[in-house]
Amino acid sequence: MYNEPDLEIRRKIYNLIKKNPGLNAKKISDILKISGQLTDYHLLYLERHKIIQSVKEEGYRRYYRICEMGKNDRKKLSLLRQEIPLKIVLLLLEKFSLSHKELLSFFDIAPSTLSYHLKKLVKSDIVYSEMVASEKKFKIKDKEYVKGLLIKYKPYSWVDNFTDAWSDLSWE
Repeated sequence: MYNEPDLEIRRKIYNLIKKNPGLNAKKISDILKISGQLTDYHLLYLERHKIIQSVKEEGYRRYYRICEMGKNDRKKLSLLRQEIPLKIVLLLLEKFSLSHKELLSFFDIAPSTLSYHLKKLVKSDIVYSEMVASEKKFKIKDKEYVKGLLIKYKPYSWVDNFTDAWSDLSWE
């Protein structure tokens, strides 16, 4: 399940590495004032998801961000810079699976507008739909990948009036 505190810790680690490439795990732990075990856990997660990379240097494992952004990432990120698609994705990360009607209850938009944005998300391979008890439900296709994009690029900072998606959205 979507875990907001984990995303915040990973974002802090990533931003620290971005500003200070080559830090080791102990230094990251000390700066962020989190346990070494928790730091190691999140560093491993970020490395496995190709958000950061480690290099063994001078007896230490040092961490760097991976700066490559492929065409696929750029397309998805471009879509996540838009307020409604981003909110849809955040809702699906939180709620796991929602129907069109359930999603519509979180927005003040026309049903056709929501359908338009859902089609874009499906076409971009971020979201998929499946029939559950004769109702079409929408889900995130690859949650870890999407979370990685959110951690790595923080697209919601580019959306007007949407500076902190994690605290501004109220989940009902």
